[in-house]
Amino acid sequence: EHYTLYNLHYTGVTMYFIEELGKLIKKNAMMKTKKQGINTELQFKMAVDGPYGTPSDDIFKYDVSICIGAGVGCTPYCSILKSVWYKLKSGNHNFGCKKMYFYWVVSDEKVFSWFTDVLKLIVEELDKIDASDFLEIRPYLTRFNNRDLIENVALTADELTDNITKIPGHKTNFGRPNWNADFMDIGTRNPGKDIGIFFCGPAVLSEALDKASTTVNAQLEEENLGTMFFYNKENF
Repeated sequence: EHYTLYNLHYTGVTMYFIEELGKLIKKNAMMKTKKQGINTELQFKMAVDGPYGTPSDDIFKYDVSICIGAGVGCTPYCSILKSVWYKLKSGNHNFGCKKMYFYWVVSDEKVFSWFTDVLKLIVEELDKIDASDFLEIRPYLTRFNNRDLIENVALTADELTDNITKIPGHKTNFGRPNWNADFMDIGTRNPGKDIGIFFCGPAVLSEALDKASTTVNAQLEEENLGTMFFYNKENF
């Protein structure tokens, strides 16, 4: 089994996502840290090595950040985006970063259920302070063999709320992102900016993203836009 976790220091909650027999599941393994120790809700023993710093620590140091999670690779950004939500709730609207893109690439639409409740809350809070442009969510579903799902998506294509993630204003895309085209579009819309790309997921996708960022950097340099992409990865 493989484990990944994220910590929400605002709430004292550490959440564990467990990969078992090749299928990702979310077990009842939430540990609440309290002054008196570990909550007895945790039903099995687990050794945790760390903590260690990750590239995602630098997300708010860039003018623009692109966060890309593949499957369970969304977990670092669960923590990052939930911290955004807590800051918004506390009245802190200064993140350092001016614009954030969140790509979530999955092969099974059920995976979206882990984190969409948090994303909806963040979207709602950003709307309240007229800062909806801060976060752009781009979900991608790479496999869609469910006929009922395809029919439902077709029937609700004109609705504001996405039929799959239920996140208002952020529609699910089908297939795989065109990274070169997307990075070029983001780069030209943010001239003169340093843009951080942050990825968590399999090595094969990391290689594709690294290559795409290098290619787009060369194109942007030719156009003298003053925009530069910086690629940061953590593989699993």
